[in-house]
Amino acid sequence: MTRDPVRETVRHLLRQNGIAMRAASLAMGRNASYLQQFLTRGSPATLCRNDREVLAGMLGCSPADLWPAEPVGPEVPADRSPARAGAPLAMVSEVEVAAAAGGGAITEGEPPEIARWSMPEAMLRHEGGAAPDNLRILRARGDSMEPLVGEGDRLIVDVSRRVPATGEMAVLWDGLGLVVKRVEAVSGSDPAELRLISANPVYEPYAVPAQDVHMVGKVVWVLRKA
Repeated sequence: MTRDPVRETVRHLLRQNGIAMRAASLAMGRNASYLQQFLTRGSPATLCRNDREVLAGMLGCSPADLWPAEPVGPEVPADRSPARAGAPLAMVSEVEVAAAAGGGAITEGEPPEIARWSMPEAMLRHEGGAAPDNLRILRARGDSMEPLVGEGDRLIVDVSRRVPATGEMAVLWDGLGLVVKRVEAVSGSDPAELRLISANPVYEPYAVPAQDVHMVGKVVWVLRKA
């Protein structure tokens, strides 16, 4: 099979950024199987200009990286139909707060913004089920959630989700510090308690009074470097 640098680049960057082909296709304003067909069936032969721009913004590369050095035939013009025009990028704030295994501090009010990330709005809304304005990006600290979350990973957090739900991963104040944990209600506890669970088996689950918990938001995505 002939080596295809563009498709190899797309596959590598999708894995590196932890983005599913379905999510990327929807963010491009295409049907859910569009990118899979491009990568596995060679259809379309090349990506149009608008697709390259949206996908490059998602993968953190240049649109030129997604155009073959020797393209087959003329470039397909960008589709500017209303359906395709509905795939804009949204800006998401990274804030100066770290979520850890314990300790740390929580800032009153809105913490300072340290960066802004450009992300596909369709992916955030359809895959994450969140409005871009409700999302914040936090840097993770510690190893209590390994292998799911590692030191320096970014957490995309929906700060409109303030009520802990069993099984969800959340960033919350546990009475001592800001942490990222799986949440589970303690059955029959009076007063009500929540069990906070780490992914790393080195760290034992622990229970805290529900009234002491302040939930910052639900973790929607984890962004990590390969």
